[in-house]
Amino acid sequence: MRSLLPVTFWAVLATASVVAAQSNTDAFVAKIPGASMASSVSLAVSSGTESPGQTVQIPISLTSSGTAAPTTFQVDLAFDTTKLTFASATCGAALTSANKSLSSTLLPNGNVRILSTGTNQAAIANGVAALVSFTLNASFAIGTASVTPLNPIASGASGALATGSTAGTVTPFTCDLNGDGVVNVTDVQLIINEALGIIPAVNDLNHDGVVNVATVQKEINAALGLGCPY
Repeated sequence: MRSLLPVTFWAVLATASVVAAQSNTDAFVAKIPGASMASSVSLAVSSGTESPGQTVQIPISLTSSGTAAPTTFQVDLAFDTTKLTFASATCGAALTSANKSLSSTLLPNGNVRILSTGTNQAAIANGVAALVSFTLNASFAIGTASVTPLNPIASGASGALATGSTAGTVTPFTCDLNGDGVVNVTDVQLIINEALGIIPAVNDLNHDGVVNVATVQKEINAALGLGCPY
C-alpha cells in the first residue's frame, strides 16, 4: 500500500512522528507562508484645453490595488515653462475625504513638487487626489505641452508602495486654425469649408458636437478681434 500513497504523505507522517517524540518544551513549530499580495499605486495626470492667457485645471487621479492602501504621496511635475506657468495646486476629493492637505513647491529646475500632508494614517481612496492649475502663456497658441510626473512616491501604513505614473497634456484652444499666428479671412474660409463638408470638420469651436453656422460666426468674431473664448 505504501507505494500507492504520495511521497508527501509519508514525509508529513514522518514529521508528525518526530514531533510526537519530543517533550512539550521541545516541540517543533512549522510556519507556512501565505501568498504575498503586492500593492501598487498609479498617479495619472489628466489633459486639458484652454485659451492662451487663461488658466486650465488638470486633475491628478490616484489608483491603488493590493492589500495596502496609500496614506501619502509625492510627485514632481515637469512641463515646458515657455508654454505653461504653474498657478496653484489644491486637494482633490480623494484627499479631502481622507482629511489631508496638499503642499506645492517650485523646484530650482522649474518643476513643481506636490506632496500630500497630514498626521493621520487614513487611507487615500481611489479618485482625484489633486487639482493642479497652469496658465497658458500668451505665445502658446499651437501644439501641445506635456505635464510629466517624475519620481512618484506613495507610502502606506507599513511603508513604501510601488508607484507608477502617466503624463497628461495641455492643448491651447485657438481660432488660428492654420497656425500662421493670426486669425483672419483664411481661417474663416477654413471653418466654412468644414461646415460645408468640403474638408473634415475638426474645429468644433463652440463645443456643441458639430461645425455649423454658429461655429462659423464664432470664427468671424475672432477674425474681427472679438476674441476666441473657450
